[in-house]
Amino acid sequence: MFDTNVLIDAFQDDFSAQAKLLDAVINGEVTAVVTPAVEREYRLILHWLISDPQYEDRINDFLAATKKVTPQRVDTQLDDAEDYKILQAAVGGEADLVVTHDHHLLSVGELEGIRIVRPQEAWAIVQEEGEGGSSEWQDFIRGFGIGR
Repeated sequence: MFDTNVLIDAFQDDFSAQAKLLDAVINGEVTAVVTPAVEREYRLILHWLISDPQYEDRINDFLAATKKVTPQRVDTQLDDAEDYKILQAAVGGEADLVVTHDHHLLSVGELEGIRIVRPQEAWAIVQEEGEGGSSEWQDFIRGFGIGR
């Protein structure tokens, strides 16, 4: 599960962990989950921030590759109410990871077995799995916003 800030950053630096994760989703190497609310947020914010048609195509490719899930209730306190939809999507998609830069989400650390990590850590997990990591790692990253 990608927080919107990760997608924004992916379009600013083609060599960042965020961009690599986005490409991995587009290429079918990683699975990202979204709910209708999260997808609306992605489209709205990215529409405001991105005017380059190539980037618009890239986000459309990303969204086409995502797995649509039903949000589930979460039992945690967050300072930013907008962040609940990210966690609800992660729980609904039985995710393993939430990928974010948001300190409100990062401060949660883990929720219902879902680790909340920065993009660099998520990319390291994907790389380790891609280099012949154990099936345990493959199972670990398969479910959430990151999976093969």
